[in-house]
Amino acid sequence: MGESITESNIAPISSFTLPLLHTWLVEAQNALRAAREEIDALNVFPVPDGDTGTNLYLTVEAACAAFIEPCEDLGAAALGVGRAAILGARGNSGVIFSALLRDLVAELAKSPENFAHALSQGASGAYCAVASPLEGTILTVASHSAQEAVLVASRGADLAEVAIAAADAAYNSLLLTPELLIQLRDAGVVDAGGRGLVVVLDALVTVLTGHTPRRTDHAVTPVTQYSQSQGPLGNKSGEIECEVMYHFEAKESAQLRNVLEGLGTSVMVAGIDSLWKVHVHVPLHRVSQCINAGLTRGIVTQVCVEALDLHSTNPVHLESHETRSRILIAVTHGEGVQRLLESLGVTCIPTPARQQPSAAEIISAIKGSEAREIVILPADRDTHPVADIAASDMRSMGYRVSVIPSRAITQSLAAIAVHDPSLEFDRDVVSMTRAASATRYGAITRATRDVLTMAGACKSGDYLGLIDGEISVIESNLLTVSEQIVRRMLTPGAELLTIVTGSELTDSEIELFLTWVKASYPLIELEIVSGEQPLWPFIFGVE
Repeated sequence: MGESITESNIAPISSFTLPLLHTWLVEAQNALRAAREEIDALNVFPVPDGDTGTNLYLTVEAACAAFIEPCEDLGAAALGVGRAAILGARGNSGVIFSALLRDLVAELAKSPENFAHALSQGASGAYCAVASPLEGTILTVASHSAQEAVLVASRGADLAEVAIAAADAAYNSLLLTPELLIQLRDAGVVDAGGRGLVVVLDALVTVLTGHTPRRTDHAVTPVTQYSQSQGPLGNKSGEIECEVMYHFEAKESAQLRNVLEGLGTSVMVAGIDSLWKVHVHVPLHRVSQCINAGLTRGIVTQVCVEALDLHSTNPVHLESHETRSRILIAVTHGEGVQRLLESLGVTCIPTPARQQPSAAEIISAIKGSEAREIVILPADRDTHPVADIAASDMRSMGYRVSVIPSRAITQSLAAIAVHDPSLEFDRDVVSMTRAASATRYGAITRATRDVLTMAGACKSGDYLGLIDGEISVIESNLLTVSEQIVRRMLTPGAELLTIVTGSELTDSEIELFLTWVKASYPLIELEIVSGEQPLWPFIFGVE
């Protein structure tokens, strides 16, 4: 058992304050930074991808960032911390911990003197975030910790004593996790997420008492051999398993969660107000279905797709490069884009503006080709369901097919730019999917009638600026709306701006806009594509 703090060390603090919350989270962030490699080495469940420590650190780092803006009281801080943690959560444990932290700080804002009850609420919130909770994980550690905290608090203990009891109970529960999960027992490790929670609770003890408990009984030899040899759970077909995460904006998430449970594993949905963080593990060919499930039920942003076994030493498929044949099929809405992609060897399906091809048209694109591997790039959200239908039919014909989750031509271009036919099929698709998902997209179009939008009222003829599919700016001038959209999209870290120009633009309008971009953002790399698409003067992509 780890070293406990004696009563003589306990600071007489009765309740949480705004400075205490901030100090605790900063201490937790520092402690996770120091422990991240250790926690990563413990990570074998649900996937041995060795990133739990890193994900927890990044999640707490996001929560700390909520204090960049001044908070007037604990209530305002709780709301900011909860939101930041949810939206900044990474990985399984990160999403679970963000839900725990969200409910914990929300309860502290109501009853700052009752940390035990707040921890209990946090543990309950963590369980609710997971579609199929399993014992032997961070959930079990949180539950046992909260139970002990409530028991000690009921005896009249102060905040420091409760925090010590919670941290010690969490550690004792952590040591028992291998008895509850066979994967942990076989690898000879404790649960990585649970270990991270102990680090966070120990950080609170450090802040309250000035002493950090020594935890050594869980120490293990790093499980490198296990991590490299084990594949993702629930994937016995040999196909690469992917982690899909995105932000989802809607009034409720129950329907989405039900759909995702039918598509994959490790389904987690944690939210605050109408914003949700979605997490699921799925086979590669179901990535687009997971994203489409969100698109049809609300607003989807910040899509992130990661392969869970890119570092595996075992090849996923054994076919040789010599026998491989693969084609890309892209939906296009402009003659310029079509010419460009066809020059790169991409099979195009030219489609009128604001219309979608049929599944039959997509399937007919492979006629006459000897390719057995097909990659489909829809280029707009409404084409995804049709593309999924076509892909399903193609698979029944014996093809290997994947749909890249591209919702704009700029995302298709980003995916095609990293396409490497020499790679094994699944790895090429993962690379393309990541490139598309990492590209924010924007566009300018014109209103055809008076209507009330999320950005306000617009009149017929007004220019509408969209970011990630949602109307963000309304202006009467084309250049003004375009400049505002680009300003919003070029956030810190952006390196490349792709601009696809439409058929209705004049050379002078293009020149004026490009002059402004180069003067305003001299360090941003520009890529200009003459797309010649109607109705959309500019389409943007930011990487």
